Amino acid sequence: MDPILFAGGDQRTLAALSYMQNQGYSTETYAVTHRFPLQKRIFSALILPFPCLKQGRLNAPMLKAPPTLTELIAETGINPEKIPVIGGPLTENPFSHYTDLSLSEELKLRNAVTTAEGALSLLIQNTDRALFGMPILIVGYGAIGKRLSRLLLSLGAEVTVAARKEKDRVAAALAGCGTQDTATIRLKGFRGLINTVPVPLIDRPLLEQREKDLCILELASPPYGMDPSLAEEMGIHYIPGPALPGKVAPLTAGEDLAKTLILLLSEMKAKGSDTSFGT
Repeated sequence: MDPILFAGGDQRTLAALSYMQNQGYSTETYAVTHRFPLQKRIFSALILPFPCLKQGRLNAPMLKAPPTLTELIAETGINPEKIPVIGGPLTENPFSHYTDLSLSEELKLRNAVTTAEGALSLLIQNTDRALFGMPILIVGYGAIGKRLSRLLLSLGAEVTVAARKEKDRVAAALAGCGTQDTATIRLKGFRGLINTVPVPLIDRPLLEQREKDLCILELASPPYGMDPSLAEEMGIHYIPGPALPGKVAPLTAGEDLAKTLILLLSEMKAKGSDTSFGT
């Protein structure tokens, strides 16, 4: 197979590159630690960062001047209509064969582990209470909510889960958590709130019920579980926690990314989509 081209990315990308090279994959890089035009050649796939773009340019924090996607295409010589591409969500996508990493259930499950551990670290650093005995509300019972609830219960926290679906509330109750419906969330009595749902469920009337020392940890992506400016206006201890896997455990997050990429590339090959590989 022709080399896989990695473009942009952070420490997770470097860890993913190392893992895949150790697994026997041939790789090349563009705009990861250095940016320079590549000689026109055939690549089996293009791997973009997750998240893919920041302020309209490739997410490449190790570069002073990351390229746009248009510049990436020009400087690598790839054909956006032919090469298979894997990366984070794109609102304007120039690639004909694109796999959105945010839709990968395997990556969601893997990232839930490091996200939950990172969330615990942030919570411990930003509260004056021990987690043992602390009343904590988790909004959402997906992969992250499940992992978080187990960790917090193991540390003796009093965990309540707010979930939209009845089956999730039943599962949370059977796991030892209190439960609420997201349609009727109550904050009174809680000292910690961890949101995992990218839906603005927490509004001003709800926040007026809060305990004065409530600490809110936001793990969801935009539009978040609440308006961050509202937290500032109301003097609420609000902690944004985006992209925790790459911040708290970049090596693990990179290896998890690589394992997901290997799976996706294998699925592409099995489906015969490698016939469209290359420039």
